[in-house]
Amino acid sequence: MSINQLIQICFSHGLDGRNTDTCVKSMAVNVLKPNMPVVAIEMKSQSDLLRMMKTADNTHIYIGAGVFHFNAFYAAADNFPAPRIYYMKAADLTAVGAIGTYMQQHGVALTPMNDQRFSPLIEDQRYAERYQQWHTRWEANSKAFKGLLDGRVKNTAVEQGIWLSSNGGCMMCGDKTDLMSTTTVIGATGIMIGLQLCGQHEAEAMDHSTLLNYISEKMGVPVPFLVGAKIVRHGQKTIDMTCDAVRDELNCVIEKIDGQTITAVRKSGFRVIIRQDAINDYAYNIQDPTRKPISRIDSADHHEVEYGPDHVHRDLSKSKKNHVEPSFTYGFAVADLKAIRQLVETAEAKWTSAQASGKDS
Repeated sequence: MSINQLIQICFSHGLDGRNTDTCVKSMAVNVLKPNMPVVAIEMKSQSDLLRMMKTADNTHIYIGAGVFHFNAFYAAADNFPAPRIYYMKAADLTAVGAIGTYMQQHGVALTPMNDQRFSPLIEDQRYAERYQQWHTRWEANSKAFKGLLDGRVKNTAVEQGIWLSSNGGCMMCGDKTDLMSTTTVIGATGIMIGLQLCGQHEAEAMDHSTLLNYISEKMGVPVPFLVGAKIVRHGQKTIDMTCDAVRDELNCVIEKIDGQTITAVRKSGFRVIIRQDAINDYAYNIQDPTRKPISRIDSADHHEVEYGPDHVHRDLSKSKKNHVEPSFTYGFAVADLKAIRQLVETAEAKWTSAQASGKDS
């Protein structure tokens, strides 16, 4: 999702410019750079720019290299070190006149701006210092999230993450907290969103259907990340989606379905057995052509593992079956196909090598 798409979703929910900017900051935090003192966002229409102009900290016309920029300026803040400028630009004097007249007719005063006045407005001389202070806090507060995100990107359908920083405090009340809450939306790709809540508000969020719906209700902002996504619960729909994914993505033939357990067979004879009773009660088993267990991912809470309890047994041989690693999986096979594929392809490669050398795999 682009920032402009997010803005359109905010507008469709009736948000004004100030609240839209709040949503934009949650996404634009991922594009901040130490040498980029302003986040500039070009608007698609005069009416869209007008909405941002209405609640801006400053509205002006900046002229550079013969191009007129109509800017809605939102100042930097502790949780976002760079100002945001929502703008339209024009070089043709007819277009310049049309935009200027439109804004004036709707009560927006546009102050002429030159380089000498623009620099102190955006405080670019202090930006490097602001960025470093913000980045240090952001790194400390997002460390656990980044570790989890890295694992999810390597093992699941997640391709990107968004950390909604609240400077080490609860997003709802501001109280200091070490807790981290995450939610993931799986659509064409996966997006994992992380934030911090105190114990009280984390418990309160549990009473809502999703963490994002809780945030939306409490803060009065839309849930843009749900657009175009498929949210599913385990049941027949899960079975149907998993069968399709296993056939198409893992090149398997479905051998049987028993309740919430699917047994699928690869051309190599390896079996992939997927049990999905619940998000927190699942297992993915890999068996060789003799039906010997080779490896497994499961949710059983009987190992001390970082980011657990979900974990992977990469080798179920007697001497190594208790060697586990965090699996970073969700308990929804469609999202976890990357990890499942890695297990079965590794097992097949070892089997082929062992068969070629005449050794028992």
